[in-house]
Amino acid sequence: MEKLRQLATRPGILAGSRFLGAGVGFLTQLIMARVLGASELGIFYAATSLAAVAGIAAAQGYPQIAPRFAARYRNKATPALFGRFAGQATLDAIFASAVALVLIAAYAMLWPSLSAIERSSYVAGGVMVVAVALINIYTNIAGAMRFFGICYVPEGLGRPILFFSAIAGISLLGLRPTAFVATALFAGATALIAVYVIAAMRVRMPPLIWRPGWRGIARRWRREAWLLVLLAVFTNFFADIGILVAVPFLPSAEVAVFGLCLKLALLVGYFVQIAQQMAVPDIADARHAGDSLALRRALWRSIAMPFALTAAALAGAVVLGRELLSMFGPQFAEGRWVLIILIGSQLMRALAGPSSHLMTLRGVQGINALISTGCILVLILASLVFTGLYGLIGAGLAVFVTFLAWLGATAFMLHRLGEQRVDILALLPDPMARRKPA
Repeated sequence: MEKLRQLATRPGILAGSRFLGAGVGFLTQLIMARVLGASELGIFYAATSLAAVAGIAAAQGYPQIAPRFAARYRNKATPALFGRFAGQATLDAIFASAVALVLIAAYAMLWPSLSAIERSSYVAGGVMVVAVALINIYTNIAGAMRFFGICYVPEGLGRPILFFSAIAGISLLGLRPTAFVATALFAGATALIAVYVIAAMRVRMPPLIWRPGWRGIARRWRREAWLLVLLAVFTNFFADIGILVAVPFLPSAEVAVFGLCLKLALLVGYFVQIAQQMAVPDIADARHAGDSLALRRALWRSIAMPFALTAAALAGAVVLGRELLSMFGPQFAEGRWVLIILIGSQLMRALAGPSSHLMTLRGVQGINALISTGCILVLILASLVFTGLYGLIGAGLAVFVTFLAWLGATAFMLHRLGEQRVDILALLPDPMARRKPA
């Protein structure tokens, strides 16, 4: 059993589980687009995106500080502090989730323009907020304790399989699920994963301490956690933010088209992120050793494969984008140019190199949080301008502008901090350097 557990936590196995989960998710989107139709799929995207963003907000940044504090208290053998930290994070998340559920339910019941199916779907999504918040807290604690199987596999593979099985089972029975049924099934799968992750971690952690104590350090936890909420929303739930921002400006059918294109583009972006993350340890070692040649090699590795992948995906979207989207239904074919624009944003991200990861290595999380906050505002303003003017294509342009602002602001701050540029232009040979002085 121990050997099996060690095998399941190897990096290749974990990465494979994420890729398999992404594949299952793609199949699920294909089935849902077919059985729900564009209009109800748009409602499902809006309801689940609202729940995801509300859930990470209800977690209040504790997932982002959990790796640091959980690892510190575990290594220092201070189980009481560990138990207080986990207990405070859990209670704060449950309380904030309850508030979020009340607000979402009030919006669903009182907003006059919502249809009956939208109201029920939003309420079903609101129920899953607490599960989203607790999954994020406990998986990050699992990662800090090196239980990577618990950290990645249940949510990355278990939830997609559960949801796919439910949707596929209903479809095979000849039943047509509604947006409400799909949202409720997704909420149920999320709740089951939350129960499993919490149960698996409770036997591996010190007992939770619920009563308040050591108010000074409790305030420190909250202060540091709250600073990182918007950073977490922007970096981990960008697709959900993008969908939510587009909802007021697009009919639900076009929300579905935009949401599908954004998810497909960010699936390409996920592989860019993985390639950059895999290069981070080599970049960190080279920076620490002051080895510019090793640093350059690591940076090339972080750009070459992502560039090749995103360039191939962009070429595929140009040539076969309409045919690919038509697989989901005839209404989705109109999103070809949106898909091209969104994959173009990921190509730009690949060519920019691992700039955001370098900011993390530098330890300037406050600056990272400010950049993320500014980029969320850019997304809102760009959506207001472009989506209002150009509709579906405008929503894609808003995302492109947001990525441009994010990468530009990060590159500027790296320059101000005296760090080396990591974009493709900085790595190309300088033709002026080859000229010999007269």
